[in-house]
Amino acid sequence: MTDADFDTPTPDAPERRYSAPALEKGLDILEFLSECRDAQSLQQIGDGVGRTKGEIFRMVAVLAERGYIERTEGDDRFRVTDRLFRLGLNHPVNRSLVETALPFMNAFSDSTGYACHLAVPSGTQIAVIARVESTSHIGFTVRIGYRQPLVLTGSGHCLLAFMSARRRHRAYEDLRRDDAWIDLDALTESLDSIRAAGVLQRPSGISEAVIDLSVPILDSHEGGAIAALTCPYLRMKQNPQEPEAILAALSEAARRISDGLSLD
Repeated sequence: MTDADFDTPTPDAPERRYSAPALEKGLDILEFLSECRDAQSLQQIGDGVGRTKGEIFRMVAVLAERGYIERTEGDDRFRVTDRLFRLGLNHPVNRSLVETALPFMNAFSDSTGYACHLAVPSGTQIAVIARVESTSHIGFTVRIGYRQPLVLTGSGHCLLAFMSARRRHRAYEDLRRDDAWIDLDALTESLDSIRAAGVLQRPSGISEAVIDLSVPILDSHEGGAIAALTCPYLRMKQNPQEPEAILAALSEAARRISDGLSLD
């Protein structure tokens, strides 16, 4: 190892022990594209990561060949695929969580007719890692891989309310980094109210007429919530079920999932 393998820190930058320029270039591209709603041209990617087209051309080609990004049909624009997400699902912790949860999620859907999904925290967002469709003809569900800000969703508020103090502190730091003006005092008051109730029931921050019903999946080793089991509730005119009854069934499913995790 030579001195070239180390970065020299500047007064305005934190100390960095190692440098891997090619890896950092690839990560910059992936992070940039993951934040873009639309596919981006090579020029737009270069501008987004502060490099020329020539500097990123080979890296973009390799990322596309490996399936991390894809070229859109009919033009030379690129977008991220779900490959990184699928790699994350293969992590033993997530795989064990999904395998434990699915039988109880299916039982919940069978008994209530409602859909449900399992969400975990991912930075300042939630990521849905499992779902079960409604068994009735009409229902509301979200796809696996669905992401939204923690502070907008019932799943996100449930996760923040019941996660360990250590994880909430870290989440608050990330939230303030994203939004320096966020009112964490008001958020904490809301989260404490949810925690006192033991469950969450609130209008969806994403969809009109949908009520988010959410309960935590608790891990005894973590000391708090590691996931949220959520049901997007719509009141049906035929054979209506009250949200309290759905919450009771959802809570029972979450308890069984938590118990199953503690046996692993």
